[in-house]
Amino acid sequence: MAEPSDPTSAQPSEPTGIERRVATRHPCSLMTSCRLLATVRGGAAPIRVRNISATGVSLVVGRNINAGDLLTIELKHTTRNVVRTLQVRVVYCIEHPGGESIVGGSFTQAMNPDDLKTFVG
Repeated sequence: MAEPSDPTSAQPSEPTGIERRVATRHPCSLMTSCRLLATVRGGAAPIRVRNISATGVSLVVGRNINAGDLLTIELKHTTRNVVRTLQVRVVYCIEHPGGESIVGGSFTQAMNPDDLKTFVG
């Protein structure tokens, strides 16, 4: 005879595995990435936004950046002429096959839904 299972143990208390994001990511297509750019203060060239959420961003950059670094980025939606300056704490930086690096970071202050909608809507 099978014992009844504990229904509370079936629901994990926090996300499991690699996916631990708490906010929905919005991918940036090639068309979008041409309109949504980011620059790092002191950096020479714009960097491409891979995806963005209310709590963080993934970027393609031309150099390695250390995990834990604090970046000040400027997001610019060129067709809407909207610019926001945000601080990003680097969570990871991995080498991209094209010689660039993929940086994942969390915003030090979450973006409000209206600002996020301006960039991805």
